[in-house]
Amino acid sequence: MRLYGPLVWAGGDQLPARVAVVASRAVVGATLAVELVVPGGWGDAGPALLVAGLVVGIPHGALDHLVPRFVLGPRAPRVALLAAGYAALVVAVFLAFRALPGPALLAFLLLSAAHFGTGETAFTDFRAGRPSRIDPLTAAAFGTTLVLLPLAAHRAEVAPLVAALSAGSGGLPPGPARAAVTAVTVLAVVAGVRCWRRGDHALAAELALLLALVLVVPPLAAFGAYFGGWHAPRHLARLLAADPSNAADLAAGRLARPLRRLARQAALPSLAALGVLAVLWLTADWPESAATALMLIAALTVPHALVVAVLDRAARRTAIRPRHLADGQPRRP
Repeated sequence: MRLYGPLVWAGGDQLPARVAVVASRAVVGATLAVELVVPGGWGDAGPALLVAGLVVGIPHGALDHLVPRFVLGPRAPRVALLAAGYAALVVAVFLAFRALPGPALLAFLLLSAAHFGTGETAFTDFRAGRPSRIDPLTAAAFGTTLVLLPLAAHRAEVAPLVAALSAGSGGLPPGPARAAVTAVTVLAVVAGVRCWRRGDHALAAELALLLALVLVVPPLAAFGAYFGGWHAPRHLARLLAADPSNAADLAAGRLARPLRRLARQAALPSLAALGVLAVLWLTADWPESAATALMLIAALTVPHALVVAVLDRAARRTAIRPRHLADGQPRRP
């Protein structure tokens, strides 16, 4: 068994992945159901769900300083050096948003689309116990659905937030917005059909579910549900499996101790980020408060995306596999 890198553990199915799948589908499904069934849908509660999603989602990046150790072992740089570089990059990105909001926003949207899209395909490979594959079409379908489509399909709702992020920006004009909605929807359908035909039925269904979420649910509520209820738990599942300290517990089908270990490791960075987020939120009115909070999220996303790229690169070389695959046993029906 490898001591470092994405581990092949020797017991049970991939419990973290299964739990994350159930939880994320439940959150997004419930969010969609509220909009469709409850009179008035999310209404004015969209900003509250956005805040909840940001708060719940922050901890999924709080272990970034440990990921190099998970995948590189003793060859990883010192944690203090990584933390210092991480913090410096966060500050630089935040200042870039202040100085050049337009270009910074565009760069952030492109990075977010790539990060979310590759995150979905990497998790699918992790869940299947296979090395991570590069799948540009599927990643682009997920990324544009989650990032570009809300801006195009809900122009009126996001316009105040976009203007607060980048003064003078009114978002997409009506014509390009309609074209973007059509293009992204077609891309999602093509990618979904392709996934279905090659046997990735769950991935195709999840793409359809997220497409429905973005088109039906108000954008702030939709992003809060996705970020905190879908993206974060799926990334945390990969981290739980990548941490060598969790190998024995996961092999025995125990999840409580790895979760407690993760909570201890993530507590201080999470509290620091949430404290700064609270200060930024409480010192301004809506939508400036949300814009400033999203600037912080953007600043945290840049180094986080780089760290996840390291994890994905390691995952392309090997895989985390359930016991029945690691031992060469046939899959149980």
